[in-house]
Amino acid sequence: MKTVIKKLYNAFLRLVEIFSRLLPLKDSVLFFSIRAEGHLLENSKCVYDALDEKKDVFAHCMPLSAKLRPVAINKLLTHKVIVTDDFLPLLRDIKLRPEQKVFQIWHAGGAFKKMGFDAPSSLNPLYGMNDTVHSQYDDVTVTAEGCREAFSTAFNLPLSKIHAYGLPRTDKLLNPNVLKNMRDGVLQRNPYLKNKKIYLYCPTFREDGAKRVFFDPKIDFEKLNNELSDDEVFIIRRHPTVKYTFFDRQYDRIIDLTGSESTLDLMSVASLLVTDYSSCIIEGSVLRLPMLFYCPDIKTYERGFYLSYPDDLPGEMITDPEKLLSHIRSAVSDRRTDKEEKFRRLQTAACDGNSTERIVNIIKSWLHG
Repeated sequence: MKTVIKKLYNAFLRLVEIFSRLLPLKDSVLFFSIRAEGHLLENSKCVYDALDEKKDVFAHCMPLSAKLRPVAINKLLTHKVIVTDDFLPLLRDIKLRPEQKVFQIWHAGGAFKKMGFDAPSSLNPLYGMNDTVHSQYDDVTVTAEGCREAFSTAFNLPLSKIHAYGLPRTDKLLNPNVLKNMRDGVLQRNPYLKNKKIYLYCPTFREDGAKRVFFDPKIDFEKLNNELSDDEVFIIRRHPTVKYTFFDRQYDRIIDLTGSESTLDLMSVASLLVTDYSSCIIEGSVLRLPMLFYCPDIKTYERGFYLSYPDDLPGEMITDPEKLLSHIRSAVSDRRTDKEEKFRRLQTAACDGNSTERIVNIIKSWLHG
């Protein structure tokens, strides 16, 4: 019975696709995201807000429900321009119309961790050279000229489709007034952070094959809390997909703000960024934050890198949790500005405060071309 229902449903989806192709294309932009439920993430939101054109939003996490899938197919085939910030599995099954254009604003900046065709075992073992998920992009933005080659191989696209327009969400980090408002907002919501040295810890998720797995940072939080001075605070901002916490009690100087503050907002007040393999180092670089890379599992971390890790990082890498605080303090007081500048030149040179404007102009040219 289930097999019959599935066949009928697939036939229905095919009819939706056929019908959608017969409809006239709308002179509008569809912002299609699978990374959040009901709202756009920062990159797409920046472009959406700046685009003074007809526009629509479809933002739903995968997998799509039986009710939403036909809606998604219809929307994908009836808008002249599609803007996305992640891979769209539906593009495996649907060939877009020749007049349509797709702009990819990848959610992670820089050429850092390997992805797509360069990391099939980590992202999707079903990827193959005939996969059409990425092949239908017309333009992809990256954060620097030096990142184009990595995105070209990751998406199996010619270099001519990869451009260093920058990352829209970094624009506000380079606007003094906006950045001040971000800082003031965080301190107003969290007054205990005022006049503190804020060490922001942003570890990314871990995976084994294609499965997300638990990560133990191996930090003795009790000891760390006792060793932090009165003017220091250790703030944790977990990756959005990491739903578990690293401890189950309250500390005076260690606070997890994952559910209440965004990474960018917290970066605006941070004295230093502690991370591991997270692409948040791109925003950290734009903000010129000192960085420390705490990687207790570097020998078992399964994802490869486009850069030479850790030699090309804009800061020191350590593995010993016992030395975490001492290295945090030294990273703030004794910065490696030469490594920071080299990293900015190779990874974030196109993030100059005008990324959103450049992308909006491309989209407008497609709409009115």
